[in-house]
Amino acid sequence: MIEIICDGGDDKGENANSVNSTGIRRPKNIKQIGDVSSGKQIYIEDYAFTYINSIAYNCRSQKQAGVLLGELQNDGEERCVFIKGVVKARLIDGNHEICFDENVWNGIYTDVEKYFPNLQIVGWFVVMPQVTELDMRKLKKIHLDQFSGNMKVLYLVDAAEKEENFYLYDKDELRRQKGYVCFYERNCEMQEYMLERKVKKSSEENNNDKVMESIRNVIHEKEEVRHQKRSNSFTYGFTALMVTAVLVTTINLMNNYQKMQKFDQSIKKLTAQMSGDESDVEQAGTEEGVVSVNKLAGDVYPTEKQAETTEAATEKETREAHTEPVSPEASNVAKTPAYSEYSVQQGDSIMSICKRHYGSIDRYEEVLALNQLEDPNMLYVGEIIKLP
Repeated sequence: MIEIICDGGDDKGENANSVNSTGIRRPKNIKQIGDVSSGKQIYIEDYAFTYINSIAYNCRSQKQAGVLLGELQNDGEERCVFIKGVVKARLIDGNHEICFDENVWNGIYTDVEKYFPNLQIVGWFVVMPQVTELDMRKLKKIHLDQFSGNMKVLYLVDAAEKEENFYLYDKDELRRQKGYVCFYERNCEMQEYMLERKVKKSSEENNNDKVMESIRNVIHEKEEVRHQKRSNSFTYGFTALMVTAVLVTTINLMNNYQKMQKFDQSIKKLTAQMSGDESDVEQAGTEEGVVSVNKLAGDVYPTEKQAETTEAATEKETREAHTEPVSPEASNVAKTPAYSEYSVQQGDSIMSICKRHYGSIDRYEEVLALNQLEDPNMLYVGEIIKLP
């Protein structure tokens, strides 16, 4: 948990940010993405990160923008920006050029004062259907005009290429950063913003209404889904254990029945030989594993060779008794399911799991459907996720 006292907000990015110089206090629960070894590091809270990517990939055809809110810290030459809040700008038309005019800033400041009164503007974000070189030049001009200053960042999402990158202004250029850190903490302000944010009902913003409704439902039902998933995991494990036990018992019974039949048949044939019935003796001599006998003076004596055969047969049966064949039912147990399983780690979301496992988020919807998840980002450590 980061506890920083803010000295004040920023006015349209024209004033320098206040920076805490008493040492950097980093959060404990983090997930590093890319290389963050430079002296300028970017931290973004998970709720803020999830909100930006949700509106980006649910409204890919629209241009969207807003401001990033948080705090700055430094320790000597090392500087860190901590992004803890996001306010989406009310642009007139998402298909036209992005513009931070007076009306847009008035709407932003109203939301900042209501939801994030203790945070300052530390940068901005932009979502575009596709980013060209011309777009980058326009973004650079907006950054210099509206967000110049100490450690102001730009978070740019290219919806067509599915790329998300942070930029810092350095040496007259917006330079893409090699990596950043996502951290996790109780962010009540961002949750309240996502719940109470009212999106205007218009043909351009219908998709945003669906996003906000989905977020609202997920947060309200968080505890119920958590309890249900734990119950389902216990039921699944108990059922699998019972099925395995039944299969093993069935296999053992079948093997024991076959061995008893074979042993009973051998006893009957040996008894027939000892009783002197010639027809039974001839029939027994053709059966594998039955010892023929010689009859001398009414007594039965096996020959030396026959005794060796009997001993060999006994050893063979002993080996077979210790070697249980695998039945078709048992082989079915070992079949590999049509999906792999992944145990959720601290800081995971469905989107980050897809990106790490498949290299992209193309199968994002498929993973959601397979696991019957309503919230792609409300996961719990140790939860088992099926990956097709």
